[in-house]
Amino acid sequence: MIFIFYIYIKSYISKIIYNRKNKDIYMKKFSTIRKVYEAEEMALANLPQNIQQPEETGKIVQPEPQPETHEGPGSPVSLFSKLFESREMAHIYHLQVNGEQGSHAAHTALGEYYDGILDFIDTLIETYQGQYGIVDGYDVIDTNDTRTKEKIEYFEGLVEFVKHGRKAISAEDTHLQNIIDEVVALIYRTLYKLKFTK
Repeated sequence: MIFIFYIYIKSYISKIIYNRKNKDIYMKKFSTIRKVYEAEEMALANLPQNIQQPEETGKIVQPEPQPETHEGPGSPVSLFSKLFESREMAHIYHLQVNGEQGSHAAHTALGEYYDGILDFIDTLIETYQGQYGIVDGYDVIDTNDTRTKEKIEYFEGLVEFVKHGRKAISAEDTHLQNIIDEVVALIYRTLYKLKFTK
């Protein structure tokens, strides 16, 4: 009986040793297979037809907004942001007009500007986006200049900004340049009314 037990134990231990050896062999084979598989996948991924190109989302990537200098063309988004700012500035100036001589004319001129500019802004940006894709990254509107700048001074600076900022849009895009011409004309009409009508 002891002999049978001894044989049973010996055969059990042999199986364990055999399985351990095979397990090590299988593990080594698996590691080799995995390495070969990974190398094949990398080779396939690097073939020219398998290199993934970044997807185009239809969204134009705009450069960071430029500081408000009159040097260089800036970017379309800085021009658009300035036009949005001008509407808010005109509205605040419109509401701040007091009873001095010519105040009704100034009140009316500023009201006409802030009513009119929004249509031009919408038309300009929608047309631009239709051609080049969605624009984002607009500047934050800061109306603190209404405390330190007079209306005429602000609009004179605005027209110069727009005349220089329009260079960010290609001269070949005459359809966009025509809309900017209308914006410039609106600013000059507003300046005329602020300066010369009472």
